[in-house]
Amino acid sequence: MKKIIVIIAVLLSISLKAQELRCRVQINYSQVKTTNVQIFKDLQKAVSDFMNQTRWTNYVFAPEERIDCSILIIVQQFNGTDYFKGTIQVSSNRPVFNSSYTTPVLNIREHDGWFEFRYYENQPIEFNERSFTGDLAYTLAFYAYLIIGFDFDTFKQNGGAPFFEKLRTIVANAQGSPSNAWKAMGTNKYDNRYYIAKDLNDDAYEPFHKALYEYHRLGLDLMADDVARGRQGVLQALRDLQALYAKKPQSFLIRMFLDTKRQEIMNIFSEAPLPEAQQAAIILKRIDPYNSSKYDKMINRMQ
Repeated sequence: MKKIIVIIAVLLSISLKAQELRCRVQINYSQVKTTNVQIFKDLQKAVSDFMNQTRWTNYVFAPEERIDCSILIIVQQFNGTDYFKGTIQVSSNRPVFNSSYTTPVLNIREHDGWFEFRYYENQPIEFNERSFTGDLAYTLAFYAYLIIGFDFDTFKQNGGAPFFEKLRTIVANAQGSPSNAWKAMGTNKYDNRYYIAKDLNDDAYEPFHKALYEYHRLGLDLMADDVARGRQGVLQALRDLQALYAKKPQSFLIRMFLDTKRQEIMNIFSEAPLPEAQQAAIILKRIDPYNSSKYDKMINRMQ
């Protein structure tokens, strides 16, 4: 009897420590010339272990509930020993209720050269939320919480708020880093980690969080049972983005949302009644004018 209790306790302990992410990691080093290929293999394993074995929240995740995501690190400069410089691309998706379809939730690639860090062969990646432990650990932690925050926002309105607050703490602690990716002043592009964290915690961006929830929970998740009703949820999410665009026309969050969802939105409304497709196209052309021709094709395919 005692043996059974011990086994159950062990299994429960394993279950309670189930991590949140199922992250695929790839390191592309084709742009650098080096004979030390092993360090990139070690780096890939270290990043994968860090993302997948760190417990990022206090929530219990069943194995099938883990968030599917991927990280691509493109190394553009390497000093042959420990200094890396390049870019990082992060994406995630989630399943749609009552279907076999998975929808992209996040897709972001930083500017070239923003991701610079030091890593020694066989070095474990260590993250301390209270003090800066290096650009590699802090950048990966930043994107771990961004992935989780976006995912939670799609299931509950403002569900990601606690994790977006983590971003603000990470950015504050990283101000000693030389990288412009963490700085308020140091780039004229308002799409670095500093501004992402700032905007996600700004009450003015409430329509963005509302759009994430309505698009997924009141839109896509309803489509298996009621396509028309689900489409209305997606259309309402676009109206939320339009309301945000009226106040924040340069918002990177809007661009990030559309870069992730543009093709999916076009697919949804290409099969909608023409009046609905036209409503969607009017909004999309207003908030995403550089891609107006794509939205024209969405309408023309129905005529």
